[in-house]
Amino acid sequence: MLLVLLLLVQAPASTCPDVATCRADAQAAAARGDFETFHDLAWRTVQKGRPNDPDLMYLLARAQALSGRPGDALVMLGRIADLGGTTDAATSPDFAVARLLPAWPDVEAKLRGQSAPAAAVASPAAAPPTARAPADAPASSVPVASSPAASLAPRDALEFDAPGLEPLGLAHDAVSRRFVLGDRKAHRLLVIDEVSRRVVNYVSAASAGFYDELTALTVDARRGDLWVASVKGEPDAASSILHKLQLVSGRGLMEARAADTTSPVRLVDVTVAPDGVVYALDWIESRIFRLRPGAKALELVMRLDARRPTALTAADDHILYVAADTGVVRVKSVEDLTDFESLGWRNGALIGVQRVAGSSLIVRIPLDASGARAQPRHILAASPVATVGALAGDAYYYLADGHTIRRIPLR
Repeated sequence: MLLVLLLLVQAPASTCPDVATCRADAQAAAARGDFETFHDLAWRTVQKGRPNDPDLMYLLARAQALSGRPGDALVMLGRIADLGGTTDAATSPDFAVARLLPAWPDVEAKLRGQSAPAAAVASPAAAPPTARAPADAPASSVPVASSPAASLAPRDALEFDAPGLEPLGLAHDAVSRRFVLGDRKAHRLLVIDEVSRRVVNYVSAASAGFYDELTALTVDARRGDLWVASVKGEPDAASSILHKLQLVSGRGLMEARAADTTSPVRLVDVTVAPDGVVYALDWIESRIFRLRPGAKALELVMRLDARRPTALTAADDHILYVAADTGVVRVKSVEDLTDFESLGWRNGALIGVQRVAGSSLIVRIPLDASGARAQPRHILAASPVATVGALAGDAYYYLADGHTIRRIPLR
């Protein structure tokens, strides 16, 4: 069965409603020297604009460089070069610091239309191969491993090298063309660059303030945020934090906890509705928490009449689907819809990872026009081992064998 939760939420009006307004506000912030606001507004402009617009991407690159993120600026300039765009980054004073980084010559070569060396920019602030990061340095500055021989062949598979990985959660950032992958064993997040196929540490527990265990992650592509849930304590007496990170850099932006800190909370999944409201799922007491834009604490929305929920997804601003030990509830189904480890929503169907007899299936479950009845499921792929996956745009990505991300195109 499937449970449809109607959550009538009034979202606050956006202060930056369209591309033109966002861009004008960003440029005004830059002119008055408020570079942090410039950066945030530039990100909003990119998210609201046409995908892969070189002009908007260059606006963001300027904002990254001026707000103290020169490594991120190089990544964005590299993306512009991949799209065939040209810039004045080689002479503009806005990029003076970025041009001092070791990776600048490679980016400059790409912008000039020349072939860049194989060790091209792979992540924000990637350290040179001989550098040794200090113990308290952010994890995003430490290369983990690379696989130069790996190739995207076939087209829908991306091989990478991350020894000892215990995967937890997968997300895709279409703007920077990178995957974010959780590593449960090492309490960290990795970034896998789609172009260079390089794997780097992105965020560690030490740098981000994660609790002992990572339990969930999701990308808010519209706003350029990464949401991560972490937990400490025994399963039935746990404490949880919901972390908000800047997607492009991994910089921590805020943390949110349940307003009632006396009750145990084990957050096992998180999703973002189109209006920017974040929902988190508590496994211990079968509760859904909500974090409205601008809020600092998680508020309780409701308790579910289902034990041990494991996954949720937002269909729109008002509807969530939740998977629990009795299934994905209230919608009568012709299938056994139990044991879901993640859920996504696209074009009237649920898509996710389902555990069946020790294996993992990637399944698509169409719903009827009312959203209240499930149709027979479609098995899109199968994995002999536990896996993680993420819905992004017109494709579903999943970890096939511990070192290969596969892409399933969706109609």
